[in-house]
Amino acid sequence: MGTHGAAWLAACSALGAAWLLAASWRAETGTVPTAVRGLFGGLAALGTAYIGYGLMQIGGLDVRWEWIERGAWPALGFAALIGLVEEAAKAAGIALAAPATRREGRARTVWRTTAAVAAVFAIAEALLTLRGASWPVALGRAALGPVAHGLLAAPVAVALAETTGVSRTRFALRLLLAVTLAALLHGLGDWSVARPGWGRAGFAAALLAPTLWLYAHARQRRYATAQLDRKSLRLA
Repeated sequence: MGTHGAAWLAACSALGAAWLLAASWRAETGTVPTAVRGLFGGLAALGTAYIGYGLMQIGGLDVRWEWIERGAWPALGFAALIGLVEEAAKAAGIALAAPATRREGRARTVWRTTAAVAAVFAIAEALLTLRGASWPVALGRAALGPVAHGLLAAPVAVALAETTGVSRTRFALRLLLAVTLAALLHGLGDWSVARPGWGRAGFAAALLAPTLWLYAHARQRRYATAQLDRKSLRLA
C-alpha cells in the first residue's frame, strides 16, 4: 500500500512540525516567530520553484526526471537546471523569511531560518512528489530530505548571514555565486542519484562538499576572531 490521502498528509505534517520545532527552538528571535517565518519562507520557496518550472514549460523546456535517468552527460545540464530553479527558490524564501537586522546574532538567526525554510521546502516537495511510493522509502526521504536541502543551501546562508561591512554590489555578487554553487551541487547530486552503481557515492560527495566547506569556513572565522581578540588585548 502506497502513500496516499490523509495518512500521507498527516505524516508529512508531523515531520514538518518536528523539523520546524528543532530549527526554531529557543531562537534569538523567539521559537514561534522563527518557526512561522520558516513556514512561510518554505512555502514561498515552493511557490517560487513552481513558478520557475512553469516559466520553463512556457519557454518550451519541460525538464523531466526521466531525461536525467536515461541521459548521459547531457542529462547533467538538465539536472543543473533543476538545481538552479530550486536553489534560487530557496534563496528567495530564506531572504524573505530572515529578519532584516544587522545586530549581533544575525548569523545564527539566518542559519536557523535557513534550516526551517529548507525543512518546509523538502517535506512539501516530498508530499507532492512521493505520493504512491512505498511507505518506508517515502518516509525515509521525507524525514532526511531537510538535511540534504539544508546542506545545499549552506552557501546561500553564508552569503545572507555575513553582510556586515559588505557593499550592495559585493553582496549581490556573493549571493549570485552562492546560488550558482548550490545549483551545481544540487544538479550533481540529482544526476548522481540517477546513475546505477556509483551514483550513491556521487550523491554523498555532493553533500559532503558543502559540509567540509562549512567546517573550513567556521574554523577560518574562529581563527580570525581569535587573532582580533589577541590584537585588542595587546592594544589594551
